[in-house]
Amino acid sequence: MKTNLFTLALLLISAASFAQTNLLTEFPTIMKARNADPKGWLDAHTTPDMTFIAGHDGSLQNKEWMMGLFAQQKSQTSEVTNLKVKQAADLAVATGISTIKAVGNDGSDHVYNDAFTYTFRWLGEKWMITDVQHTMIEYK
Repeated sequence: MKTNLFTLALLLISAASFAQTNLLTEFPTIMKARNADPKGWLDAHTTPDMTFIAGHDGSLQNKEWMMGLFAQQKSQTSEVTNLKVKQAADLAVATGISTIKAVGNDGSDHVYNDAFTYTFRWLGEKWMITDVQHTMIEYK
């Protein structure tokens, strides 16, 4: 009887470790947070070691670089289309097209149209972005 209870407890613990939300339904909320406060979003929704492959030149960047980019902008909003999500256990991959509109601190306007891939991991009680890749479609 003790063995059965112990086995049941282990199964429940392992099941709970993978109990997470459906990223496809949560993704719009994550992007809404990004549009409301890009720097706060970067802190709250990405891991400290997050990597970013930049769409403009393919360079490998990090969270600190992205924070510096956001600091050069008055605002930045992103609209996502063609969203697809694949999710298994504590990992998920989201792909789609993003149209990012940015206004620089100098008042300049920029539009970035990219295909993207975000890799997520369920950490604690939320999805965290571990890796970001953007491929330039068209920049204006």
